[in-house]
Amino acid sequence: MSNKKSTKVEEVSFDVSERAETATTPPEPGVPAAAGPQIYLGPNIPGGRLLQSTVFRNAIPAYLQPLIQEQPDIGALIVPVSDMADVQNRIVQTGTAEYVAYQNLLQGGVSNGI
Repeated sequence: MSNKKSTKVEEVSFDVSERAETATTPPEPGVPAAAGPQIYLGPNIPGGRLLQSTVFRNAIPAYLQPLIQEQPDIGALIVPVSDMADVQNRIVQTGTAEYVAYQNLLQGGVSNGI
C-alpha cells in the first residue's frame, strides 16, 4: 500500500520593474538628479517606513517624498553609493553635517536647525 500525495504547484510570475517605474518620482525642478544608485545611510525610521542601507536604483520612491519633506535629515543621508564610505566616515565624526543629521534622526527626527 502506498500513501503517495500529489501536490500541484502553480507557477506565478510577475514583472516588478513596471511597478518600480511608476512608484518613483523625478527630482524636484532645479535639483540635479544623482547619477547611479543611491543609498540611505541613516538609522531605521520607526514603523518600517525606511530602513538603513536601503538602495534606490533609479530614483527615490514617491511614497518617501512626504517623509523627506517632514524630516529633511533623511534626504541629507540619501547619497550616491559611490560616496557611501566617505559619508559613513563623516557620520561618526562629531560636528559634521552628516553626524548632526544622523543624531537628529536617532532622537526622533527633531532638527536643531543646523
